Amino acid sequence: MPHTIISKDQAQLNQFFVNGFVEIDLNLSSDTHSAIYDETDRLFQTLQIGSNPHNNIMPMVSGLHEVLDDVNLKNAISNLLGPNYLIHPHRHCHTNFPSDKNDSPSMLQPFHKDGHAHKPRPRHREPHWLILFYSPQETWLDRGPTAVLPGTHLLGQLSSSPPSRTPPVISQDGNQLFVDETFWARQVMPLTGGPKAVLCHFDLGHGAMRNITNLPRYVHKFVAMRTQEPVSHQNLPELSTDDPIQAHLWRWLGQKCTLMTSKDEQDFDTWQRNLHAPDPTISTRAIYLSAAVAAAHRDRVIEALIDAVRRDVVHYAKDEVLNIPDAVNGLVLIKATNALFTMLASAESALIATAAYGFGQLRHVEALPHLLKLLEHENPGVCRHAISAIGLINAAKDRADDASLDALQRTFTLAEDWDVRLFIIQAVIRLGFDMRLLPLLIKALSDEHPYVSHFAMEQLCRFDCDEARRAVIEPLRRNRWFPDPFFPI
Repeated sequence: MPHTIISKDQAQLNQFFVNGFVEIDLNLSSDTHSAIYDETDRLFQTLQIGSNPHNNIMPMVSGLHEVLDDVNLKNAISNLLGPNYLIHPHRHCHTNFPSDKNDSPSMLQPFHKDGHAHKPRPRHREPHWLILFYSPQETWLDRGPTAVLPGTHLLGQLSSSPPSRTPPVISQDGNQLFVDETFWARQVMPLTGGPKAVLCHFDLGHGAMRNITNLPRYVHKFVAMRTQEPVSHQNLPELSTDDPIQAHLWRWLGQKCTLMTSKDEQDFDTWQRNLHAPDPTISTRAIYLSAAVAAAHRDRVIEALIDAVRRDVVHYAKDEVLNIPDAVNGLVLIKATNALFTMLASAESALIATAAYGFGQLRHVEALPHLLKLLEHENPGVCRHAISAIGLINAAKDRADDASLDALQRTFTLAEDWDVRLFIIQAVIRLGFDMRLLPLLIKALSDEHPYVSHFAMEQLCRFDCDEARRAVIEPLRRNRWFPDPFFPI
């Protein structure tokens, strides 16, 4: 069914694009929120100190299903991820118990960007993944809310300093909170109020504040995944913005959007200087202005972007190739396929992975034969990027090609690393309800890793056929959970 964005939802999307998060008032009664809080609190009072049920929180706090089924929340997630989004099996209750310190406001945690449930994923500025924070209680500043750094979802790093395990010092100016000048985005936004849900871009910087009350604070975290390509909204009025990143995000979602920039920003020397600026708020803007500058200086822009990519990957270790250099997004915007093919033929794993990412962003069909060969690459990061790109490219087509399906199935069977198998299942999910996918999904049901089997089960449950329904019945019978608040964790 076509998904139409109305004006209220456009405002919600714009808030998300600019700040990296949006708060959702749920359509649940206060009694429901109170029951979820009480059930959560009783659970943690029965556990040993420091224990947490982690991914098993759902059957132990049954009311959380009502949160995920809330109509306001489902509409908001659908606006960002499309109507057929999928909830990741990773979920976690973040606890914040009363502190013996009384300094407020202060941070309990350092600000950080989340990892993708144990192992990394290629990161995208476009909405492919969301973090959902649900607070079942009212949370005021002294009760230790989650705090976010608005706008940091657009930046590769939070600070010019190396990551620290020490919580940063917060300063206060009136009602505004700030971190020190080493942070690229200094404003601190505590997610107070509630009960409510907050949808965050996966790369948004966040952390818990110190709780100096005598009441526990709980936040239930979930992760949502996009499973399909955006649909066009060409029937909506055209938007305009002077922010090239916002213009890109709107266009990616199928919304007409005009980018208004000054002539100074389109001057090549100014643009190149900004591209190499140490401040990522400046360099990121330059990257997303690449297409505007390339209209008159295409070859020079491509050369500068390639240099920026090489500069960023030169110190990558073998396991860092999933950290994509930001400048490749400029090559994607100007469709510099020749440059990406040159990188793909490189002997450097980081450049190969970067090119694979770029072709995935472009949905470039001609790159598929080259990407399929990378499924056997010695660097597992390169292999993962290839799988991701193969899924995205085929998802943009009317029908996935047989060579891609055969290669994914073969790689799934041979892969010893569960995360490679999970990459493949997630790529297959993006291909939709193609009956040719059933054998692989059914095979994955019996995978030894629960994430792999869970994603396969979720997708099979969406197929409207008896073969898929029969396949999931027995695993569901075996995995029944009987809630027991006294079960020792």
